[in-house]
Amino acid sequence: SLAPSPASATWRNVRHVARGTAEVLEKGELTFGVFAPIAFGVTDALTVQSSPIFDLLLIPNITARYRFYRNSRFVLAATAHYKQAFLGTTQPGEFDLGVLGTLYINDSVALTGGLLVAQRFSPTKDIAFQTGAALYGAAHVLLSPKDMLMATAYMRSSPGETSERPLVTVAWIRQLRIIFNMHLVLGVSYGTFPLRTNSDENAPATDFPVWPVVDAWWRY
Repeated sequence: SLAPSPASATWRNVRHVARGTAEVLEKGELTFGVFAPIAFGVTDALTVQSSPIFDLLLIPNITARYRFYRNSRFVLAATAHYKQAFLGTTQPGEFDLGVLGTLYINDSVALTGGLLVAQRFSPTKDIAFQTGAALYGAAHVLLSPKDMLMATAYMRSSPGETSERPLVTVAWIRQLRIIFNMHLVLGVSYGTFPLRTNSDENAPATDFPVWPVVDAWWRY
C-alpha cells in the first residue's frame, strides 16, 4: 500500500510503499478502496488481494505476493495472479506467475521490474492455454511527504500472436487528513479498454485506448 501506517497522513520514505512494488504489507494490515482491490497482510512476508468489483460480476480473482529477500536497497518477491470470468463471457482467463524486484535509489525514488509467465485460457470447457511472457515496470517518486507520483507499465506477448497493447498508468496520489486519512488517486491509463456501446451482443466492442483513473483508498 502507499501508507506507512493508519495513524499517519504522511509517507516517511518510499520503502513503505507496497502497492505496485515488490514490497508487502505487514501482518494484519488491510488496504481497500472504492475501485482498488482489497489487500491483506497474511504474514509479514505474504500479501493477498482480490477485487470485489470483479467478484460481484462473477469474475473470481486473487493475487498473492511473497517477499523472499529484502535489504536496505533491494526487495525480491514471487507473485501469482488468477482471474476467470463465467456466465458465457468471451473474455479469456488469466494466470500469471513470476518475480518482482524493487530497487530503492534513495528515500524518495523506487524502481520496480518484473518478469512473468502469462497464461491465457479459453472461458469455455474446452480450455486451450496460450503461454506468453509479460514484463512489468514501475516508478514511485515521493514529491513531498503527502504527494507521490506513480507510473506503471505491463506488456504481454505470446509466440505467434500480435503483441498486446501495453497497459500504462500514470497517477498522482495525495494523502489527506479528511475521511480517516483518505488517499486520493488521480491519473490516466493507456491500454485496451473494450466497451460495448449498443445492446447487440454480437456487435464488436468499441476500443477506448485512454481512460481516466479516479480512486480513493485507505489502509488499516
